[in-house]
Order: sequence, then C-alpha cells, then structure tokens
Amino acid sequence: MFKVEREQEIIEKVYPIDEMLGKLVHLTENQWGIYAFYHEPLERKFTKEQKIKYIQKAYQCGQEEAKLLKEQYPNKTIEEIIMENGFCLHTSDEPIGGEYVVLAQYTEPNEILIYSDCVKKAEVLIKENQLEQYLKNLQIKELLMAHELFHGIEYQKKKSIYTQTEKIELWRKPFSNKSKIVCLSEIGAMAFAKELLQIPFSPYVMDVLLMFCYQEEMASLLYEEILEATGIQGIEESGVL
Repeated sequence: MFKVEREQEIIEKVYPIDEMLGKLVHLTENQWGIYAFYHEPLERKFTKEQKIKYIQKAYQCGQEEAKLLKEQYPNKTIEEIIMENGFCLHTSDEPIGGEYVVLAQYTEPNEILIYSDCVKKAEVLIKENQLEQYLKNLQIKELLMAHELFHGIEYQKKKSIYTQTEKIELWRKPFSNKSKIVCLSEIGAMAFAKELLQIPFSPYVMDVLLMFCYQEEMASLLYEEILEATGIQGIEESGVL
C-alpha cells in the first residue's frame, strides 16, 4: 500500500516544496531505511547496525525482483508487466481519507488500485513549482503501479521472498514466537520501483510531495520527521555539518 500518514499535530511552519525535495532527493538508501524503521512496531528490538543489515538485504531483494522482470519483459511497459503477471489494474478518482491518505493499494490475490486524483494533483504541483529538476521526468502513476506490483510479487512468492520470510524471534523456546519485520516490505517495494523505473532518487521522496498535494502542514511535519529520523535535523540545528 502506498500511503501517507495524516498526523494529528499541526505545525505553523510550512516549508516550500522545492526546498524539501532539494534535500530529500540526496538522502541515501540507508537513511531512507532508517526512516522506514522509525515506524516499525519492533524498532526498539534492533541496534542501528542490525537495522542497516536488514535495510541492505531488503533493498537488494527489491532490486533483484525488478531486474528479473526487466530481463523477462525487456520491451514491456509497467502496465503490460502487471497484466502479464495476472494482476488486475483499476483506477479510482478519490483517495481514501482518514488517518492515512491511501494513494494506491494492492489487495490479495491480484488487485492493484491507483487513485488518479493524487496523480493529477502531483502533476500540477510539479509543473507549477518547476520541480522537474529534482524528479527527472518521473511518471507518478508508473511509480505507484510499480510499488504495488512488488507487494503482489511478495504475495506470489511469500514462502521464499526475503521481505516476507525474514523474521525476528520475540521469545525463545519453549515459547518461541517469531514475527515479521513489517518495514522490510516497504523498503523492498521502494527499491523495486526505483530499479524497475530507473529513477535516480528514492521513491520515499514522494511521501512528502504527495502529502503536500493534500495538506501542506502535514507534509512539512513529515519532512521534519524524516530529518529527525535520519539524524539530519539535529546536525543542522547544532551547526555541525
């Protein structure tokens, strides 16, 4: 599911969208992975070093799945690849609201739904603010489709794909209980979309841009959260770069 969270807290400061994108497109994959772990329910179970190892394996998983598809379908569009793999692609006008704004979603076993309203809004925002310099002619609908396609592939390969099989043992025997690391799926999906579409930045950047289309204050709050999660905000405030 490609979604952006609606935070309850409202901040007064709204950052210009070009300022936010100008910084976010330069974050590394490890930094985005640390941000992904920021919302991981089991986040406190891991050291930073352990997180980096998980991030790199999930990222590699997404990359490898994308490369397999590109080799198998060298001249196909993302939409054609979706159809060739047995998925049904649908579009709807209005995104789901509430605590999260859902922009695209995968429903087991084979349904992919893209909300076109967010695509239209983002395209207007990019044009009006001359953001092409950061996004390198990105096709937003293709990005959303690629992200959800990975989740479909996860379902098809749920017994073998890393992002679904990797687990952490919460309690040892005789009461052993293992749990999935939820954020690995999203890290893998972002890496998959980046590799499949050959874009030079992490698709996580779109969390902020797409939220900005609906709520500028929330996008700014999310931006600050990303900087905090990756440690950038504290460095800048201290004046140490």
